Amino acid sequence: MDLPTLNRRRFLEGSLASSAVLLAACNGAAPSGAAAVAKPYTDKLGIQLYTYRELFEKDYESVLKTLAEIGYKDLEFAGYFEHDPKAVKATMDALGLVSNSTHVRVEQFREGFDEAIETAALMGQTKLILPWLAPEERNMDNYRAIADLLNERSSAAKAAGMTVGYHNHEFEFETLDGEVPYDVLLERTDADAVTMELDFFWAHKAGVDPIELFKIAPGRFTACHIKDSSATGEMVNIGDGVIDFAAIFAETELAGLECFYVENDDTTDPAAFAKASFDFLNS
Repeated sequence: MDLPTLNRRRFLEGSLASSAVLLAACNGAAPSGAAAVAKPYTDKLGIQLYTYRELFEKDYESVLKTLAEIGYKDLEFAGYFEHDPKAVKATMDALGLVSNSTHVRVEQFREGFDEAIETAALMGQTKLILPWLAPEERNMDNYRAIADLLNERSSAAKAAGMTVGYHNHEFEFETLDGEVPYDVLLERTDADAVTMELDFFWAHKAGVDPIELFKIAPGRFTACHIKDSSATGEMVNIGDGVIDFAAIFAETELAGLECFYVENDDTTDPAAFAKASFDFLNS
């Protein structure tokens, strides 16, 4: 199902206005007219550092400084390259940045998960998200095995005050052997222990309405990737595409959303993307 086109006026005056009281209350403010409608990510908008992966590898300090100057608060990691997480955390602390979530490769979920928990604890992260499965992993037996793996790892994560989760692309929504893998992941994982990080771009590409997913599995989607799509399916700056974020974020409570990460997998100018997207979402 295609999501309707969003423009700036609708972002301020559209479906978010109908939930102004709820969203403002979540952020500790009382609404007063359309101009005071609070976004659910107010003061905690984050960015997935995969957007900055090449620059981060070369000079993470400059990347973190740029993001802090733009106004981002929360960083979701996609690896540290050769950098010492302790040094990265020290720079973040100096800049007033936090990290509530990190991506953990499937290999480390299988072997070395204790180390992933240790690093997450150092960084202050509470969500450990499996971000991607290689093509050879995409069969129904393995999807069931992945669900079981997440259930199993959730015990160690819970003991450390953390949660494990799964981040989608479009392929999980493609019917395979008469089943939809994403349905299996939702149904087979423990709803109280395994969260879902919904990527809006990839869901849109698969023809899936996020709001319908929220209705199917309320409270399961505690993190999201805010990514926009052109009418022809390319990733674009947030606000330049067709995804109706106003309608989606009006259902923040239903979804269970806590963490909001801007991302663009393919941008050649991460700084311009990060600034334009931040400005749009906070306009």
